[in-house]
Amino acid sequence: MPKVSVIVPVYNVEDYLKKCLDSLISQTFSDFEVIIVNDGSPDNSQKIIDKYTKKYVNFKGFIKENGGLSDARNYGIKKAKGDFVALVDSDDYVANDFLEKMYNKAIKDNLDIVVCDTVNVYEDGRKQLIKSDLHYSNSNIKNYLLAPPTGCIRLYKRNLLLKEEFKKGILYEDLELVPGLVLQTKKVGFLEEGLYYYLQRSGSIMKQVKFNEKLLDIFKVLDVNYQKLTKKYSLEVEYLYITNLLRTTTLRFLEYKNTKKYLKQINDIMTKRFPNWMENIYFKKSSKKLQLACKLAYKKHYFLLRIIKKITNK
Repeated sequence: MPKVSVIVPVYNVEDYLKKCLDSLISQTFSDFEVIIVNDGSPDNSQKIIDKYTKKYVNFKGFIKENGGLSDARNYGIKKAKGDFVALVDSDDYVANDFLEKMYNKAIKDNLDIVVCDTVNVYEDGRKQLIKSDLHYSNSNIKNYLLAPPTGCIRLYKRNLLLKEEFKKGILYEDLELVPGLVLQTKKVGFLEEGLYYYLQRSGSIMKQVKFNEKLLDIFKVLDVNYQKLTKKYSLEVEYLYITNLLRTTTLRFLEYKNTKKYLKQINDIMTKRFPNWMENIYFKKSSKKLQLACKLAYKKHYFLLRIIKKITNK
């Protein structure tokens, strides 16, 4: 049996898939399998998949009806045989020592989950390192809850993902599942290197010109975390709301017309659930830029926020 299974869901990525799969071929780690799940992709992705599965014995291809990213991941996890599972989205790619370093860290420190840093890759060629361990706490569990909830920057013990599936049919599926995994284990750790390359595609649902109702899933997803985690990790859940709702969702919704009622909903939630959020210990440790954005959002200074966002995005 392989030590690691890599799950690669595929849908309409013929322009990116080869780079993704080539990064897996180039791994310095050898004891792994790649489970490629064609989620009913209508483009030429299957032709690319066939070439790799015929050439490399550890590459295995599966075809299923379209069910979305979560469904494809869950399908692949059930087919996996490795002790650990890595998730790699098919428009992204990984460093050639991604699996070696993540697996060795997990074994050395007896971890169920290892989290690395992310390198955001923009279409103009720019790259930006996003740190996962903010070192805001002396507890790895608490720092895990404060880290970006990206599912792909983690190596998981497979049994964790067999107990807790990605929820089908929602946006923000990583945020819905990943934080709550701390209730299943306390054996988590960080590898502070940028090993996962996350392509920032202009065509993604997060960057569409027209408002998509699926963006409203953020309210449901954060509520799942609130219900699951507040009793044990109230300050960490508060910080999740500060960063993912008050900051990121406000900035995202400002890009669209007719979102005034949703911006009000954000402020109402913060006022009702977290009236003293500005005193959050993690918020006080965060960057001045994040603090300013959150305070302007809460005070509804949206015009100023738009200007700042426009300037910082240049």
